[in-house]
Amino acid sequence: MISIIKKLFLLIIFLISNISAQNGTVKTYHMSGKVESRIAFVDDILEGTSYWYYENGNIRTEKNYSNGKLNGLTKNFYPTGLLKDEIRYSDGMLHGVSRRFYENGALAEVKNYEFGELKSVKNIEFDKDYIAPLSAYEEGKRKKNVENDDFICSAQICPEPVGGIEEIESNIIYPKLARQYKLEGSVLITTTINKRGISENIKVLQGLGLGCSEAAIEAVKNTKFIPGENNGEIVETEVTFKLNFRIKEAEDKPTIIASEKSELTSESKIDSSKQKDFIICDVDECPEPIGGITELIKKINYPPHAKRNNISGEVILNVKVDDIGFVISTEVKQGLGYGCDEAAKSAVIKTEFMPAKQNGKNVESNIEITVPFILDDKK
Repeated sequence: MISIIKKLFLLIIFLISNISAQNGTVKTYHMSGKVESRIAFVDDILEGTSYWYYENGNIRTEKNYSNGKLNGLTKNFYPTGLLKDEIRYSDGMLHGVSRRFYENGALAEVKNYEFGELKSVKNIEFDKDYIAPLSAYEEGKRKKNVENDDFICSAQICPEPVGGIEEIESNIIYPKLARQYKLEGSVLITTTINKRGISENIKVLQGLGLGCSEAAIEAVKNTKFIPGENNGEIVETEVTFKLNFRIKEAEDKPTIIASEKSELTSESKIDSSKQKDFIICDVDECPEPIGGITELIKKINYPPHAKRNNISGEVILNVKVDDIGFVISTEVKQGLGYGCDEAAKSAVIKTEFMPAKQNGKNVESNIEITVPFILDDKK
């Protein structure tokens, strides 16, 4: 009886939260008061990454949505923090390699789907002597960071670029605007390497914006790979890896990204005479995106309709950030149209903030944030 009442109580909380928050993060709670889930919406549609938690604080489930549909990896974890399974989706359909793991962290099963159709299944016998490394337990506490030399695949020997990851990165043509904004970071790529070492079906799982994702795809296209192998036989293999975008010291230019209190330089395409802050608030210390405004810019998905019509400018949002740093609501104060308003809200919701401070304490705050949409001159 208590269990039924608890479930009804949580359902009522979720429904009320969902109705009242059209944009932002909807939170539900365990009976103990601890956070049970953080679910991200844009205009009542699931968008970005949502999390569900165990009462011990570890992540139970991590799902990625795009326009209401599952996209990319969905991960489930054991209460210990070890990965339970990872399932890959594309536009709401099972697509690509999915894996299931035993409770000790050993691989249990590998499945390969092609747009919803199961193509192959491989079961691995339980290895009772397997001991997961300590780092594996952190998977359920934070998102995995793919290092430069990590190539994730289902083959015994993963494909790798001839000349290493440096070969791909040497083929990157750094977008002019991204370099001007000193936008740095990583693009997470998945691609299929055929038996001839040619990349096919290249997709961006996690992009940067300002042309970096497109530049990464072109760099992969122009790189020759050593194909993957299974039992000594060359096989077609899907592989996932990360490409870094780092501006060399010789290319450095004065930074034009403004923090809360800094000003734009004369090189900015945004009118520098306004000397406008990107974030405005009415508390002692405004919330700030962790990693700076560039972290927010990385999450902007420039709408194709806006690109085709050469739309550039700024979207100004009124945003509420809670005392933990999660965005709980967004509203457009000044829009651009052509899908830019929705893209701006989505980017802000996906961004993690350092919370505002008042008298030295973390507080919930209302802020005004300016999101730039600027096309490269060539576009």
